[in-house]
Amino acid sequence: MGLTALFDIGKSGILTYQKALEVTSHNIANAATDGYTRQDVILQNITSGIVSTSGVSGSGVKIIDIQRMYDSFIDLQLKTESSNLTYWNVFQNGMLTLENIFNEASDDSMGNLINDFFNAWQELSQNPSGTTERNLLLDKADYLTKRIKISYQSLIEERDEIYKDTQNLVDQANQYIDQINALNEKIAANPGALDAKDQRDNLVKQLNDIVKITYFEDNFGRYSILVGGMPLVDGGKAYQLSVGLDNNTQNMKFSLQMGSSNVDVTTLIQGGKLKAGIDLRDNVIPEYMNKLNMFVFDLTEAINEQHRSGYGLDGSSGNNFFNSLYDLTISNGSYSDMAINLKDINTSTYDKYQIQFDGTNWTVNDLTTTPPTSVSPTVTSWTEGTDTYYKLSFNNIEITLKNPSADLNFTYQIKSNPTMYSEVAINDINKIAAAGENPTGSTSGVMDNDNARKIYNLLNSSIIGNSNPVDFYRSIVSEIGVYSSSAQTQKSFQQSLVQQIDQKRQDISGVSLDEEAVNLVKYQKMYEASARVIKVADEILKTLFDMVS
Repeated sequence: MGLTALFDIGKSGILTYQKALEVTSHNIANAATDGYTRQDVILQNITSGIVSTSGVSGSGVKIIDIQRMYDSFIDLQLKTESSNLTYWNVFQNGMLTLENIFNEASDDSMGNLINDFFNAWQELSQNPSGTTERNLLLDKADYLTKRIKISYQSLIEERDEIYKDTQNLVDQANQYIDQINALNEKIAANPGALDAKDQRDNLVKQLNDIVKITYFEDNFGRYSILVGGMPLVDGGKAYQLSVGLDNNTQNMKFSLQMGSSNVDVTTLIQGGKLKAGIDLRDNVIPEYMNKLNMFVFDLTEAINEQHRSGYGLDGSSGNNFFNSLYDLTISNGSYSDMAINLKDINTSTYDKYQIQFDGTNWTVNDLTTTPPTSVSPTVTSWTEGTDTYYKLSFNNIEITLKNPSADLNFTYQIKSNPTMYSEVAINDINKIAAAGENPTGSTSGVMDNDNARKIYNLLNSSIIGNSNPVDFYRSIVSEIGVYSSSAQTQKSFQQSLVQQIDQKRQDISGVSLDEEAVNLVKYQKMYEASARVIKVADEILKTLFDMVS
């Protein structure tokens, strides 16, 4: 090896350690950058290329690669559990909102308002002719209906808010999809673009937090992104998500634009913020809206049924205390009274039904379907004195009719969102039916309290499902509390899990300023030593020239 080889060796050292210093400086500069992966230089000696039986010195050093200190398995774990964390974070916040809507911690709680309403009936029973007691009853009833409607309206507004947030999340996800696709092409053209890979991984994590995805890398270094097996990014193409409302259910419907067609991918969304929004808006909140509707409907029907059997101060009878929450059309025949009770609410609760009686057989048809669907009711009958009662049970609905005629034919339909129609029907205190007998027809003219006492006793009767009004409402509140507590537990667990995995990632991929400081000194000394080699070679060469001259 000639003397000039010293210059080449020194040059290789200077260029190599200059690049190593650049990489170290880049690591230090990005120590606080979210998603940055520490880079490291891989060095290799340069052989001389001379074949000899004796030892031959090499030709210096070179960088064969700059690598990201990256563990794909840990990174995949982090993305998966982070997506689960964002799900529980959104879900738990939603349950806290529901807890606030059904707040039972205050003195003005719904449970107390229900008790106040029935207690007003008890006070009326103690003075059935009292003007003050009657006005108080109407005030308590009016305030109860308003408060229930406020809670119900809050649930509707929360659904609207979740839908707006989901629209924003879908727009954000589409931006990430486009950016990932652009970085794919940049990385495919320049496989050494390590910072671009970091940016892409960070975008994949953020996209995964919105909607749970799977991804893999092709031979060109590009990521293919899938949601439930359907492509979001694939082979240089990006596909856009969209969200709307289903025309029938009004639930959120997610679509993926594939060329000229849209593919329904709602059922493929199984994690992240979007799934939490689906579960809250289209499952959890409707469940409690249904329970509120059932509570209001059954309470209204029970109060109205008993109220119709009593008499007011003016001798009036057969009046509803609350507004009726269903539409009724009698085509033929008659009955003395009818009451409807909901055992549960399902997809057919609000359908329009036709009911017919020929004196022996009952026929029920669901007119909402095309063609109408025949429904087979369970029928029980009994007599009380001279009155005959029939109870029809179908689709978790019970209809009790008193003294139906043999040619009865009528249709009824429960109002959609019946809670929003709940109002006090009585506006004349003289028509409040506190008496069991007509006071205007009695010789004494004394107002008895029989009907007021019966209505008060409904407080402890199983008129809503298998529960009394207060217990039923408090069961809703208790259930929400349990769900909220469970969501908080899941959230805390996921937070701990994500922190543990992120710490593992930091141990491998994070920047240690102490370690980088050592590398700075090390590479600086190597750079200086390589420069010294060139200086020594220059001095030797100069000595040789001086000897020749």
